[in-house]
Amino acid sequence: MNQFFRILFSLYLALFIALGNTVAFGGIVDPSKLPPAWAYDGGPDINDPMQKELIDIVADMPFLPGISVELMDGQKFRLDFGPVMWRMLLQKNAIKILFIGQDATHIAEAAGRTATAGFGGRAQDLARHCGVGCSAGFTNASVDTIYGQYNVFQTPYVVKDKDGTAQIRYSGYVDNNLWLMMNDPNSPMVKWRNRFLDWIIRNNKESLRVIVLFGGAARDAGGTFIESKGGVVGTRIPAEEMANIQLPILDVVNAGGNAEIAVPVNREGKDLYVELAGKPLDYGKSPDQGKTFPDQIAAQKALVKDTAASISKMIFTEAGPYKNGLIHPGQLGGYNLDQIYINGSKTPTRSLQGLPLSDGSVMGNILVREFPHPTALSKMAPDQASKTVGAALDKLRPYMEKGWTIEPDPGYSSPFLDGEPYKYGRADIGPEYYSFGTTKARMVSVSSAIRLKPNIISFGSRDRGDFDKATLDAMTKAMPVTMPDPRQMYTARPRTPETRYIFDFGPSEEFARMMKVNLNFSEIYKPKKGMTWKDNGIDAFNIKTHPDLGDFGHYRGKFENPKIVILADPDGLDELISDRAMTGTRGQYLHKLMEELGVGDDYLVIRTVPFGMDEATPEEWATVLKQTSDYREKLITSVLQKSKSTILLLTDGVNAKGEMARIVKKMGNVKIPVVNIQKQGLGNNSGIVEAGKQITNDRKFSGQLADIPRSHLTYYARMWIGTSGDRVLGTKDKAKGSVVAEVAPAWSYEQKVVLDPESEKADQAILKRLKDNGYMLPGEKVADWFKRTGNDGKISWAMKATSSCTTKLAGLINPLR
Repeated sequence: MNQFFRILFSLYLALFIALGNTVAFGGIVDPSKLPPAWAYDGGPDINDPMQKELIDIVADMPFLPGISVELMDGQKFRLDFGPVMWRMLLQKNAIKILFIGQDATHIAEAAGRTATAGFGGRAQDLARHCGVGCSAGFTNASVDTIYGQYNVFQTPYVVKDKDGTAQIRYSGYVDNNLWLMMNDPNSPMVKWRNRFLDWIIRNNKESLRVIVLFGGAARDAGGTFIESKGGVVGTRIPAEEMANIQLPILDVVNAGGNAEIAVPVNREGKDLYVELAGKPLDYGKSPDQGKTFPDQIAAQKALVKDTAASISKMIFTEAGPYKNGLIHPGQLGGYNLDQIYINGSKTPTRSLQGLPLSDGSVMGNILVREFPHPTALSKMAPDQASKTVGAALDKLRPYMEKGWTIEPDPGYSSPFLDGEPYKYGRADIGPEYYSFGTTKARMVSVSSAIRLKPNIISFGSRDRGDFDKATLDAMTKAMPVTMPDPRQMYTARPRTPETRYIFDFGPSEEFARMMKVNLNFSEIYKPKKGMTWKDNGIDAFNIKTHPDLGDFGHYRGKFENPKIVILADPDGLDELISDRAMTGTRGQYLHKLMEELGVGDDYLVIRTVPFGMDEATPEEWATVLKQTSDYREKLITSVLQKSKSTILLLTDGVNAKGEMARIVKKMGNVKIPVVNIQKQGLGNNSGIVEAGKQITNDRKFSGQLADIPRSHLTYYARMWIGTSGDRVLGTKDKAKGSVVAEVAPAWSYEQKVVLDPESEKADQAILKRLKDNGYMLPGEKVADWFKRTGNDGKISWAMKATSSCTTKLAGLINPLR
């Protein structure tokens, strides 16, 4: 992106934030004031000190999967697609509302942006209710997607009442190891997350008005952050009640899908529920689509049938500061954000005003408000969800009376400021949050993806497509030409000092606009006469990707003075994940040719059309070329007229050949030689060597692959994008052209990463705390714990247990508890 466009975009953004419009009812009221269709997120600007600092923060992120193995004796994080950091504008004071969720969904992993799909659409709608469009930012408590859940609901624990009677109660629970990893102030993960949140607040010091926390993980991350800044946050179960609580040793097991259940174990380390029930239990069996779980209910009833007997069979470590097996009172029910105390005040507040930031300044009047997890809201009736969210929003109104407000973005009204009730809904997500060239299938406000395997995500639909299994397997096993530096994290973007600042920010405004406004989408997306998608599938269209995918992957490389300009017919579908032209197998062969010509990365690739065209007939090609001729002509003409360094025009494909000849002839004064690669059949290296020899005879050409240079890829591209051949495969069934699979290669997620010394030291200190205080260690068996500690596992405080259940059983799987 040239400096002119960066300045122009910054001025536009400043105007966008400064102005407001509340002249009409709800939502978007003036589309002309919204970001244009060619707006995009180019990533951090390395010329801006704050944004360059963000690049460094991302590069310093510890290897969370390695931390999980040490602190949890297992993998809590999904390795294959790596971290998904944010969805937000990065310019100064660009964010008014910061949303924090739990972790990314399948489609968010495919999109490379969090808060995509259901959560993103719902949160975007909530922002819109407050008059906020693209000045909403999004991140998660965990930037890596997690297995299972954060908060295990319906976890049993023992409480001593005032008369000394023991009761078994249930609560949401975060187990010791997970709490230490995700919320302990000494955790490498927590230190990094707090540093990242600190950056967001510092970068938006004048604009940020509220932090919205969705679900327990986000709520506890917020509480942890506040306490890291010297604030004090209460817990749902106050610390003073911990002396009357004992937590038994529990085993967290799967209960179907991502659901989990905490199972108390007996003195042999086996499932106490099973022992008491006298039969095997299937905790994940739900005959009526998730409303009841019979074996879970049976297990809880068996546990409280004879409280005294059940408690006698449990094991209690009595470890930690409260001598009750817990590390922090927030593990049962979480932080209570109605009890935030700032700078020694004894009056609770929802405002973070006065808390220190890392640059020596303090936070402004930023409010904090938590909402139920999106999954919980989705299970409610729309009216109930509306009331639940509306009630949470109403907690902000007392602060409005003291001067706090959120000014609406240009083009928006604010129903919230106007006192209108919230109506639970979903809003679309704009292109300003994504790289230029991103497909519409990754900018979605609904869940439209499914995980076929840990390393394979299908998107475009939640239906399981029919993919060629042999090809998926080959794509999984494919290797890069050169293995990256082992200091890199292969599932993430580059992080070494030499590589972290190298990426393609995006085109100038002139070229970005040119590539959007000169496409007649209504004509391009029009079905053939008498044909429909429902009846004829992708054959109904001349383009070979469904209109729902939109235009994508227009270009790759440098618009300013490229030595070689390549016009290439689309080949494969990797542009759907890379956002850049020709990054799959054919593009990797082309790049090797550029290397062997001595050009390096100093070239520009333009796809003949920014749509998929695999298997298009000559007639279909002819129609699409006619519909897009103006687009291509203006783009190539402008590039060549501006360039002072272009020495060669190269075409790849019969249609590219014809179009380049037409455009050069029409320009009239082009004296740059044109070479056409004569591709024959389906061979991905076909014609490459012959074209090289046609260009020059003083070099040898190998016809081999080369990894796409990082300078041609977006900031958000993972290390394996543009390597190892094609990474995207289309489905073979009736959804062909609309549903694809993204395949992460095994060499990336199987990387053996050694933790950095600081993370390793912190992990070992945490493990020592567990050992020294009598907790169960990660992966430790009950018998080994008995032997190591010499503890008999019984409750030491005086009590009497009731002989039968006196506590009403709560409804199972209630995410609002």
